[in-house]
Amino acid sequence: MLLFGRPTSSNTQKVLWTLCEIPSRPSFELVLASARLGADSNLLCDSTGAKPYGVVDTEEYRRLNPTRLVPCLVDGSLAVWESHSIVRYLAQKYAPELHLGTVEGMARCSPWMDWLLFSQFHECNHHFIDQTARTLPADRDVGLMARSYEGYVEKLQKVEEQIGETDAYVTGRDFSIADIVIGAELCRFSCGMTRWAREPRGFPTLVQLPNLERYFRRLQDRPAFHTGCLQHERQHQLLEPLAEGEYQLLLPKDTAA
Repeated sequence: MLLFGRPTSSNTQKVLWTLCEIPSRPSFELVLASARLGADSNLLCDSTGAKPYGVVDTEEYRRLNPTRLVPCLVDGSLAVWESHSIVRYLAQKYAPELHLGTVEGMARCSPWMDWLLFSQFHECNHHFIDQTARTLPADRDVGLMARSYEGYVEKLQKVEEQIGETDAYVTGRDFSIADIVIGAELCRFSCGMTRWAREPRGFPTLVQLPNLERYFRRLQDRPAFHTGCLQHERQHQLLEPLAEGEYQLLLPKDTAA
């Protein structure tokens, strides 16, 4: 099994996390691929002159994934692209419990996965991560960062309400692939806010999300979340590893606006 992507990609992290949740997961190789980022640093290659990982611009990759984006999973003779499609595929083939074990369970997970894709989260994610992790602090557009933060909070309110009702996971008492895709988005938001708070020019007044704070802590009780997602995003944001038993807060505390 081959996974084309990069660990600093939140969409690749969704797939890595899913693979780590599979009890007897198949062996796989991560093939580094990207059009915008490379091995030399986390900074955008178009601002540094560095070379991206590439691969996505080859004809061989186009035959696997006509969009030339990452991630793309190759399992035997099958190539699956688009992160949420890959996550569904892995759950259906290798770990049905991750989609709650039934067709009806998948039908409960999928709407949340689709909602995440079509709620303009990508726009918030794209602008936010490019500023916090991929731009030097002195060059950041803090106005764009503030608008991205506001967009994140607006969209996360729906999940805040849902977790308030379930008091556990997105679809109810059981963890599922809906939590993987939403949890990866939450991880990026949290790590980005933690990074911003350390160089707090333009840092906003925080809107508290108590249900999501508890939910984010609950996700951190899952080793697969650390291995497949959180540790990669902390590295992406140049944050030191968490100490054993330490939890990352969803939002940083005691930072002046």
